[in-house]
Amino acid sequence: MALDLQKLRQVIALAEHGSFVRAAAALHISQPALSRSIQNLEARFGSELFLRSSSGVVPTDLGRIYVAKARDVLRIADEMEREAVNHGRLRTGRVAVGGGPYPADAVLARAAGRFVEAYPGISVKVVARDWDELTRRLRSRELDFFVAETSTLQREADLEVSTLSAQHPLYLVARAGHPLAAKRNVTVEDVLEWPFATPSRVPPRVLTPLLAAHQAAMRRTPIARTFPSIECDALAPTKRVVATSNAVTGTILSCIASELERGEFVLLTREPWLYLEYGIVSLKGMPRTQAAERLVAFVEAAEKETAAEEARLLKLVAVGRRRPRRDQLSRADATRRAPM
Repeated sequence: MALDLQKLRQVIALAEHGSFVRAAAALHISQPALSRSIQNLEARFGSELFLRSSSGVVPTDLGRIYVAKARDVLRIADEMEREAVNHGRLRTGRVAVGGGPYPADAVLARAAGRFVEAYPGISVKVVARDWDELTRRLRSRELDFFVAETSTLQREADLEVSTLSAQHPLYLVARAGHPLAAKRNVTVEDVLEWPFATPSRVPPRVLTPLLAAHQAAMRRTPIARTFPSIECDALAPTKRVVATSNAVTGTILSCIASELERGEFVLLTREPWLYLEYGIVSLKGMPRTQAAERLVAFVEAAEKETAAEEARLLKLVAVGRRRPRRDQLSRADATRRAPM
């Protein structure tokens, strides 16, 4: 059966408006013409796509499947048309990209801002979710690609993971007035005696040793704590929890740059296995649009800048140091404000 994009649009319009009269008006065709078109399509299927009644029309089970597939086909057709019209120029378009709370904050926000400056006719949607939700949205074509910790998705046969350039050390941190802030040689077990807050699911590669350290910590204290104690769905509330309580968290330094430089957070400890390694995740066999491909280049550049920022922050605020010196803060602030 040859595809007729006009008929696909008619089916979608009828499903959305629930009325032949309203759908025909939206399509700028007569109601009898729309009725004949839908009837011809149903005859080719040998089954009804819509149930008719005096109150309107609703899709049948087959109709709902057809409408969903029609939307996918039209989206791809529209993307191909935009690519053909804008090839080499990137005048208009839209890119949807996702990431966990850390890469969304540290990498994607930076990349998106610079991308729209370079291509003002293209809009970018940034979605911050855990990798299960991002995978679902990628498979349903709601996202062009997303950035995630590579160890979480290597076994997904339909996904292609392109590893980015750097490893990002994870540090266990607390507010400056935390009881552990005055202690030297803090261990992971020391930290995990306190409530642990996280803005996302912990990757399995990091979770296994963390759970072992948590079990060791619980043997040393009469307080039985769950791990994690607090789960937030974003980075900002996690930082607020840490800033206003004795809860601790694990984070990459670029996500707490301001708090570190103001002396509000301190680095307690880290271990060699505490790190994140990001990758760009796409669907295998699904080529990216030109706009999405350009955005990938901005993401790769932003990720390198993030790694450089984390190295600078570590020199500024080492593990166990209470706060950076004022002269260091002045130099760091000048560096951050200098034009790129």
